[in-house]
Amino acid sequence: MEANNSGSNDWNDWNNKIMAEGKELPGFLVEKLREIMEENESPLVFVPSDLNLQGNFQESWLVLTNKRIIAATISKDGMVEYKTYALTLVKSAKLVNGYGSGAIKIQYEFHVVEIIRFTKKYLKYFSQFARYLQKIIENNYKAEIWENNEHPGLNANRCRECGRPAPEGLTLCNRCQTKKKMMKRLFGYLKPYTARIILMLMTTFAFTLVGLIQPYLQKFMIDEVLTKKQLDLLKFIVIAILAAHIFRSVLQGLRSFQLTYLGQKITFDLRSDVYSHLQKLSLSYFDKSMTGAIMTRVTGDTQELQQFIVNGLEEIIIEVFTMIIIAYFLFVMDWQLALIVLIPAPIIYFGTKYYNKNIRRVYRRIWRKRSNMNASLGGTIPGIRVIKAFAKEDEEIKRFHNIMEDFYQENIKAAKYQSIFSPALSVTTVIGSVLIWGYGGYRVIVENSITVGTLIAFTSYMWQFYQPIQRLSNLSVQYQRALTAIERVFEILDQKPEFVLEGGMQKPEIKGEIVFENVSFRYRDEEEVLNNVSLRIKPGEMVGLVGSSGSGKTTLVNLIPGFYLPTEGNIWIDGVNLLDMDLRYLRSRIGFVLQEPFLFPGTIWENITYGKPDATLEEVISAAKAANAHDFIMELSEGYDTYVGERGVGLSGGQKQRISIARAILTNPAILILDEATSSVDTEAEKLIQEALDRLTKNRTTIAIAHRLSTLKNADKIIVLAHGEIVEEGKHEELMAKNGVFRQLVEIQSEIIRDRDNVKEMDFPGDRELMRARDRDRDRNRMTFK
Repeated sequence: MEANNSGSNDWNDWNNKIMAEGKELPGFLVEKLREIMEENESPLVFVPSDLNLQGNFQESWLVLTNKRIIAATISKDGMVEYKTYALTLVKSAKLVNGYGSGAIKIQYEFHVVEIIRFTKKYLKYFSQFARYLQKIIENNYKAEIWENNEHPGLNANRCRECGRPAPEGLTLCNRCQTKKKMMKRLFGYLKPYTARIILMLMTTFAFTLVGLIQPYLQKFMIDEVLTKKQLDLLKFIVIAILAAHIFRSVLQGLRSFQLTYLGQKITFDLRSDVYSHLQKLSLSYFDKSMTGAIMTRVTGDTQELQQFIVNGLEEIIIEVFTMIIIAYFLFVMDWQLALIVLIPAPIIYFGTKYYNKNIRRVYRRIWRKRSNMNASLGGTIPGIRVIKAFAKEDEEIKRFHNIMEDFYQENIKAAKYQSIFSPALSVTTVIGSVLIWGYGGYRVIVENSITVGTLIAFTSYMWQFYQPIQRLSNLSVQYQRALTAIERVFEILDQKPEFVLEGGMQKPEIKGEIVFENVSFRYRDEEEVLNNVSLRIKPGEMVGLVGSSGSGKTTLVNLIPGFYLPTEGNIWIDGVNLLDMDLRYLRSRIGFVLQEPFLFPGTIWENITYGKPDATLEEVISAAKAANAHDFIMELSEGYDTYVGERGVGLSGGQKQRISIARAILTNPAILILDEATSSVDTEAEKLIQEALDRLTKNRTTIAIAHRLSTLKNADKIIVLAHGEIVEEGKHEELMAKNGVFRQLVEIQSEIIRDRDNVKEMDFPGDRELMRARDRDRDRNRMTFK
């Protein structure tokens, strides 16, 4: 078993084989591995853990080489203890997932060994590792398994710049997200507006230059007009100063408009790109992201960037121009004094650099705290009815107060840094000014080498030179906040869509044939939710999905429109592989009626026509009548123009469901997915909904997850799921005759209904005896099933 690898024992090369982002190999472990590894043995994968085999917190590592598995634990004093397991003796590998932790177990010929434990933090890495190791074992440790880049150490999410592990879903690691690169990407949004930028720079340069002429005019007035008492020149100087002020005001207005325009356009472009990219991301991204955090990035962070471009960028440009022009004037007037002015500059530069390094960490924490605050609001406001129903207002207030307290404390830390930095900067600039007054005054009084007007003009320029340095240093706060915002916005833009939603893929005529071929699926590298599922649904067939909670019913139907892609196996829609199909087109031919219908803020008309905005009045009314919704809509004050509010507040559950059915009917889908569409409504509403569903399912392929099993009596096929596998399949009568899982589920549900509705029958001895017989039969069936 020879692995095709470089055989490099370089520390950096090893670090690139770590599965967890942000982790580096401890030096103690590297030294021990170099000591114990044999000739031609090279590490292939490193997986970190935070538990030892006793279940206590301790740094641990699992190392896979081309010859063995090494499990190592590292003590606080740097001692490394390890155990090794020869690969050729391992028959199988298995991940055991517990409630708070997990473990990797390997099977030898006659016994099983647990080699490492880990908390849920590292579950996804060890899940990948176990599958990869099992693949190696099943292929008899053949070299090509090492060569084909399938192993998780190489197949993990990697930075497109340096190849290091990157945070999940991102294309760049934290090391490559440098300030320079982020600002370069941001300024890339300025390219379409190059002409306006040039005009803005010219206006800003002229604005700055006009403002710096005034001290020179003052010098001329003192030395040439007042001292020599030239009245004619006085009129000229006064008019020149007035004209400079007016011209500068005009330039200021033009510059402000141009900067505001650029800021608004860039914010518009950024928000459009972020929102468009969000629409391309798969549901798995939203499964692991909080709504409030996403909203913060789309609105708050882009607003932060706008403020930086409109205010911060303006200040930076002005101050840089000011410093360059003033430096020129200073050296022209007196090079010796100019050198003294520059003495504090290195101190200010290095002090600002140190300050920026520390304050950026603080602003990252502030962003996270603000994101947590918005996420809390995003969760509690939609759930306000539940909060009030359980009288949890005080608890929610306390929880939000604690989040706000964390946010407040981080802002106080930032204020402390700034309160130290700004005064220190002022003292540094004062030192330079004192030196100028002392040395300059000496030259005026003793040497008589410069005039009073020159000294006054020089000191005026000196303060104007220091002010940009101070303002640029103060702008570092806004700059660091903008960098944090850029980082968060680009995190979304760098998220890779998990699959393509573009045109150019196949668009077959959708008749409704659906085939699952050995399909398995897992969420985020955890345990499998579906395991080797194979089934065929014919066009126009009505198929029911049943099973206990967590059996994989909803996951199965979510795979059909490509909300998620199978981990293994294939799904075929009318003979075309889901991977080769235009998913936008496919989804337009699928109708959804969910357990909890979602209505958008807007009118009933807008909600019904959401899938077909150009529908005619006759089509909408026809769909509403077919959904048994037209009558109650016409009873509302505004009819179809009634505003339903957020999530359809003001309508009953049955009314919302019928509107969602009308929405599905209007699109005339070839495939219909019903996810427990009648489970959350009362009996009267259920009857109306069921009538509407009967019309909707006619002559179209229908997959129905049923809460009430009695509704599936007329289904062409019922599929029973348990633990992600199909355990039974057939018609209602066939499954009842089998005396298996489906019959047990029906009997349990019947028992609940019987105990609720037939209590009065217990008064009659004959009925009591009949029920006892039913109970005995039910218990016997359960024993048989077990």
